[in-house]
Amino acid sequence: MLGVRKQCLGQSQQRTVEIIEALGFGLIENLLIRGGQPTYDPAPRVMQSIKLGSQERLTHAGSNDTLHKTFAHLFEYLSTVGHGAVDIEVQHGLPFRVILERSCEEF
Repeated sequence: MLGVRKQCLGQSQQRTVEIIEALGFGLIENLLIRGGQPTYDPAPRVMQSIKLGSQERLTHAGSNDTLHKTFAHLFEYLSTVGHGAVDIEVQHGLPFRVILERSCEEF
């Protein structure tokens, strides 16, 4: 899935990209995954982290450009989750870490 273009993604995946890019730094909490796809009903909690005094502005590729490889890794991982809920940590407008709640019986 490397080298994926935004317009080739499904609607919920495109929404995920838009939120992550706009967020910059923060956390998307309790994003439901159904059939390996992000679901926005109910909406996840979005927590933005803002560093005071910072003038840095993020720039993003246009919608026709190839997305950063971390988006491909994110959607590849989410497809393996199947059904569940995840938190996605965002840094520099990119997915950085996925946090998945697991039961101890799974290990």
